[in-house]
Amino acid sequence: MYTIEFETDITSKYIELKDYNHLINKHAKVTILVDDINEQIEEQTIKQLQQFNEIINQRSNLPKVNKVIDINALCNEVNRDIF
Repeated sequence: MYTIEFETDITSKYIELKDYNHLINKHAKVTILVDDINEQIEEQTIKQLQQFNEIINQRSNLPKVNKVIDINALCNEVNRDIF
């Protein structure tokens, strides 16, 4: 695997690759790095983080859940309900 690196200004939905002939029918991984962040995306991310923190704070008052599960007892309970 080798890397082709270049900088460009994105002015439309297409990016032109120079000397693309030897890349035709090849699989490629593409990464786009942008210096600035879209304000709308940043606002959405902040809002989602706030909502997540609110959920965590609400859950902190609930009793702890026992994480030890007796799988045999659980299966027996399910079987009693079904059969």
